[in-house]
Amino acid sequence: MYKGRDVSERPTGQVEWEGKGLDYERYAMNKLFKRLVRDHSIGNVLEIPAKGEKAMPSLYSLPFGEAGCDVTLVNAEEKSRWAWRELDFPVSYETCEDLERTGLPDAGYDLVWNFMQLSQHEDKPALLREMVRLSRGYVMFIAVNRFNPGFFSHRTVHKVFDVPWNHGDIRFMNPYHVRRFFREQGLTVVRTGAVDTPPYPDSLGIRDMKLHRKNVDLNKIDWDSRTIWWMKNGGYPPKLKFMYFFEWLPLPLPLKLIYAHLYYVLARVD
Repeated sequence: MYKGRDVSERPTGQVEWEGKGLDYERYAMNKLFKRLVRDHSIGNVLEIPAKGEKAMPSLYSLPFGEAGCDVTLVNAEEKSRWAWRELDFPVSYETCEDLERTGLPDAGYDLVWNFMQLSQHEDKPALLREMVRLSRGYVMFIAVNRFNPGFFSHRTVHKVFDVPWNHGDIRFMNPYHVRRFFREQGLTVVRTGAVDTPPYPDSLGIRDMKLHRKNVDLNKIDWDSRTIWWMKNGGYPPKLKFMYFFEWLPLPLPLKLIYAHLYYVLARVD
């Protein structure tokens, strides 16, 4: 299971494997990120902050590393760094106490992005301004799509069990709102799309609620991800490639948002 990993890095105790839905999500994001690298000549990437969302943290930028980009992760989880060493992808780490004033150099990266973190940050314009300052090309935000039926189920489960919603500002789970927000901040939106669009609804919230009721801190779990080993071995299961057919269908965005789990907005820094 942990072949090739230094024994000192092996998680102790029970290991939480990412859910099967995460396997496909990471596969679909891999395909998307490699297209972005090719289409927009992206050579280096900053993920700020590099956390996780019900998943092994600090892995979302792995596809950029696999595509040959130099990757920098801000506030990455220490316990996930073994994955980058295992795959031998180019990566560096920065620790920034204030995400709105990181102290990193101006215009140092072709792409600055994060997954869900903008929706959870208190001062969203301030975080976006810092992302813009750090970029010489593009900024991108990826988030859960609120138009998927699974999103409504997840919200309902929180209400039924009287557990406060803690997954971020739901306005930022709407691509049209984020697109408008980016433009208000002076950015030029160049691409809005759906990603992670398998033929089943997004997380219904049942497993998530179990973790909430147990008061589990997901960032403190010892995680492992099948994606790491598929990348290392150079292949993905055929079932993921089959499901990607639904991703590949050239449908208009409003139709894809009916079943897409995630969306992305890519904007150019002028």
